[in-house]
Amino acid sequence: MGRIIAIANQKGGVGKTTTAINLGAALCNESKKVLLIDLDEQANATIGLGLSRELVDHTSYDLLSTDLDIDQTIYASIDTNFHIIPASNKLANIEKDLVNDSKWNLVLAKKLSKIKDDYDYILLDCPPSIGMVIDNALFASDSVLIPVECEYFAYDALTQMVNKINQIQKKKKATKGSLKIEGILLTKLDNRNLFGYNIIDKVKELFPVKTLKTIISRSSHLQEAPMHGKSVLKFAYNSRASKEYRELAKEIISNN
Repeated sequence: MGRIIAIANQKGGVGKTTTAINLGAALCNESKKVLLIDLDEQANATIGLGLSRELVDHTSYDLLSTDLDIDQTIYASIDTNFHIIPASNKLANIEKDLVNDSKWNLVLAKKLSKIKDDYDYILLDCPPSIGMVIDNALFASDSVLIPVECEYFAYDALTQMVNKINQIQKKKKATKGSLKIEGILLTKLDNRNLFGYNIIDKVKELFPVKTLKTIISRSSHLQEAPMHGKSVLKFAYNSRASKEYRELAKEIISNN
C-alpha cells in the first residue's frame, strides 16, 4: 500500500514546493511510482514540473470541489513514473465551496482512497496557511514532512505546525486513524553562515528523533531548475542539491 505524505509548514518560503518536486523525482530515481498533488493556488509545483496552469483541463480545485473522478485530474511529467495533479488559482475560493459540506475535511481522503494502492508515494504540496486545504491534506495523509528553513522565523513557526498536527492526530485517533511526523527537514542552509548551524542545533534539541539527517543546502541549481520545468535531478544530476535530495529519498524510504 502506498504512503501519503503531506509536505507542510504554514510559513512560506521554507522549501515546501522545492522539496515536493525534488523528493518526488528522487523517489522515482529509486524506482518508486510517485504522485504529486499541488494544493497551492500559486501552482508552483505545477509550473516546476513543466505544466502550464492555464492549459490543464482539470486541477486539484476540481478534485476538492466537484465529483470529478480523480483519474481525470492526473497528468504525466517528464520524469518516468512521476505524475502530478496540478493546481490553479481557483484554489483561492475553495473554502467557500467546501463550507457547506459537513464532511469537508475528508474530501481529499475519500478521493485518494481510490488510487492509494496505485502509487508507492503520494506527496501533497500544501499551501503556506492553516485552513481547510491543510486540514484536508492532513486527514488524508499517513505522515507529515515539515521543511524548516535554517533561520529564526521559520524555526519559530515550527511549533505552530506541530500543534496543528497534534490537533489532527487527536481527531484521527477518534476514528482509528493515525498521523505521524515523517520528519523535520532542515532547508536552505547557508554553509557560510554560522547562524544556520545554530538553528540546526535548536531544532535537533527540540526534536532529536524527528529531525532528519539529510540537510538541504542553498543552491543555484534548485533555483534554476523550475525555470526549465525540471527537477534538479533532471537539470543537474551531479549537483550537490541533486545528491542531497537523493539522500533524502533514501532516508524517507528507510522510514518505512
